[in-house]
Amino acid sequence: MEEAKPPVKPIAYNFGLYLGLLTIAGLVILYALNIESHWIASVISTVATIAIYYVGISAYKKLNSNILSIGDGLKTGMGIALIGGLISGIYSIIHYGFLMPEFLAGKREEAIADMMSQNPNMQGEELEMGMKMIDITTTEFFIATMMLLGSLFFGFIVSLIIAAILKNDR
Repeated sequence: MEEAKPPVKPIAYNFGLYLGLLTIAGLVILYALNIESHWIASVISTVATIAIYYVGISAYKKLNSNILSIGDGLKTGMGIALIGGLISGIYSIIHYGFLMPEFLAGKREEAIADMMSQNPNMQGEELEMGMKMIDITTTEFFIATMMLLGSLFFGFIVSLIIAAILKNDR
């Protein structure tokens, strides 16, 4: 008789919350230091993110009598990525919409300048289409969507690797 597997939800909620809080902390620290990005912050954030996935998937393995299939590890990691990505996305809407709206305005101006320098003769419908694309990609909701998708993509890769390392089918 096969034992019932433990639920993934509690682990996904707990470690997804940690992942979301890590992202929020990173944005707040960069905002407080008045810098756009820094390689040290990126390295620390990446290592901490991988550690969160590792500890979360390990916690599931321990709850499951020290048994972990790649599918269960991937499911646990994707749950963590989804919750963390949603929290990060929601905060990014607040961060870039209210705390730092000048960031997106600056990115919009940079994109317009880049577009015009690459094709200075752009006019009419082509210019209008380019401006629409810039308007879409420099919104809080686009940034939030990209954060969620990035979290899911990174979570998939990291979870797959961690699950393969921790795999134990007994």
